[in-house]
Amino acid sequence: MSRREVTQFYDDLDHTPLSESEMEVIRFSVDGTTYLLDLSPANAAKFRAALDPFVSAARIAPEPDARRVNPSVIRDWARTRGIPVAHRGKIPNVIIEAYNEANA
Repeated sequence: MSRREVTQFYDDLDHTPLSESEMEVIRFSVDGTTYLLDLSPANAAKFRAALDPFVSAARIAPEPDARRVNPSVIRDWARTRGIPVAHRGKIPNVIIEAYNEANA
């Protein structure tokens, strides 16, 4: 007895069958959540066209590690400016953002 397994891809938007060569994998992020879509070339073009006004107005975010700074440096910076910050634990985002803006 022989057996053959076939993988079938489908467009995530309209559920039409796709061959592997037709499928476009779209990766995007919104509000910190990353999503994946498997789309036909036509639906991928629609997706890109719908996002175009937003992408054109946006700026590219720095890589997460590109702006990473030693937490003790941020704490020292905050203290020298009279901003209360705990000696341990997570530094509030508002302080990190202020540090990044001041040191951009």
